[in-house]
Amino acid sequence: MPPAQIAHARPIEKRRTASPAARTALCAIVSVAAIVAIWAWRFSAVEVPASAPQLADEVLAVMRDRLLTATVVGLSLGAAGVLLRTATRNPLADPEITGVNSGAAFGAVAVTTAGMGQSSLGVLPGAFLGGALAAAITVGLGLGSKTARLAGAASIQRMVLLGIAVSALFSALTSIFLVLDEAQLATVLSWLSGRIGGVRLPEVTACAIAAALMLPLALAMGRGFDLLAAGDETAASVGAHPQRLRIVAIAMAVFLVAPAVAAVGPIGFLGLMAATFAQRVCGTRHRLSLVAAPLVGAVVLLVADALAQALWAPAETPVGIVTSLAGVPLLLWGISTLRKGGR
Repeated sequence: MPPAQIAHARPIEKRRTASPAARTALCAIVSVAAIVAIWAWRFSAVEVPASAPQLADEVLAVMRDRLLTATVVGLSLGAAGVLLRTATRNPLADPEITGVNSGAAFGAVAVTTAGMGQSSLGVLPGAFLGGALAAAITVGLGLGSKTARLAGAASIQRMVLLGIAVSALFSALTSIFLVLDEAQLATVLSWLSGRIGGVRLPEVTACAIAAALMLPLALAMGRGFDLLAAGDETAASVGAHPQRLRIVAIAMAVFLVAPAVAAVGPIGFLGLMAATFAQRVCGTRHRLSLVAAPLVGAVVLLVADALAQALWAPAETPVGIVTSLAGVPLLLWGISTLRKGGR
């Protein structure tokens, strides 16, 4: 290099980026602020009928329960998305794609049709069993010996196809039960689309309890889930038990999803959106992503519910339709990215 260029050359400065912990803290602060702002905005927009001022407390209570339901369900499904991604080694996994949503919905409808329960608490055992069965089929076939030998994109795409097949199976079984019990057809179809309107506090209590128990437990097991995400061989080499960790992750995801489905019906692709955003912003450490993903899930569901109410007011669009419309492009983008990367 000529001396003149050397004299004017400047040292190359390295771009400083925030640490994953700092990004997680910022994400958490922004998410909590967004949740508080949405709550305040929705309460400020509540209108009490001028002809019935005595209903003011009830109208506000309905809005409170609606916002609480969206927040708790969003927290649960956001965390479930991260857990299912880890358990299946599939960055596109979430309760919808793995069939857990459809399985839980089938179990809940089966219990209702059999007359064994009508409330969200009554159908919870059926939702849990259906979700667990769907997860067992998808993960059992997806991580079988032949599939385990597939690498990268081929393995992920096979898992996605298996999840779609399992979802189709349980959706067909659900349709059979609806044909057998046409009296509940309209109500159940609305619930199957994912609806938050009209859900009251007792119906979401089980979901809140599950979130309060599972989220701290998942955070405590974050290091073990990090090892599982690194691969079975890596986990086994440091004395961990990958199969046990996988079963625990799936069980925790089902415990989070089943009460949510029992309360509001299946909400499609919320776990995928929350987990993808959280892990891209905060990294793959589970003690960070399991903080960010639930909060992001709550924000997304609160926004989706507001949109669902506003789109064709006074008619209300089921919130599950809004999240599905937002999530499908993300799924297609993920599949396209994997194919281009050849992973």
